[in-house]
Amino acid sequence: MLILSGGLLIIFLFILFIVRRGTHLTAREALLNYLQAVRGGRTEEAYGYLAAASRSGQTLAAYKSANSLGNGLIAGILGRHISFVVEKVEETQDRATAVVAVTAPDFKLMLLDIFHEFAPERIPGPSLPAMIFLCRRISYLLDRYHGDDIPLTTTTETFRLLREDDGWKIDIFPAGENNETPSHPS
Repeated sequence: MLILSGGLLIIFLFILFIVRRGTHLTAREALLNYLQAVRGGRTEEAYGYLAAASRSGQTLAAYKSANSLGNGLIAGILGRHISFVVEKVEETQDRATAVVAVTAPDFKLMLLDIFHEFAPERIPGPSLPAMIFLCRRISYLLDRYHGDDIPLTTTTETFRLLREDDGWKIDIFPAGENNETPSHPS
């Protein structure tokens, strides 16, 4: 009986440690967790990392709708090629600014390729040849952008964070800015 209660105590302390750990994240850790959640399409988790003022600017349902990655096929192909490196974090008592190098697929270059492949004048008129053309072009593009040959680009983005009672939170709608445009792209 003593061994059983000792085991339960250890499990309780372990759970308490895991639960409390989330409230003691550094600004860097909170930001990386938020970015990973966004990249992974975990919108509810990402929403939880937003500052109270940013959450009040939109409901969870609105945030999910605006940030959903769709069915996940394309997100899975492209998402694994996105990486984040926090280059610098400047903290004051209750605010932080982080500079992040984001390496991601060169979406503009890829879209130019897609638009070229699917230019209306290239699609055959009859239905069956059009279906064959589209299937082959889509397969070609999926093969092309599935491996390690995806063109990448690195940008520097700035994020603002606020320290709240439950830890560091991402401030995507700083006071005085339009709540429809996230503040982080720079």
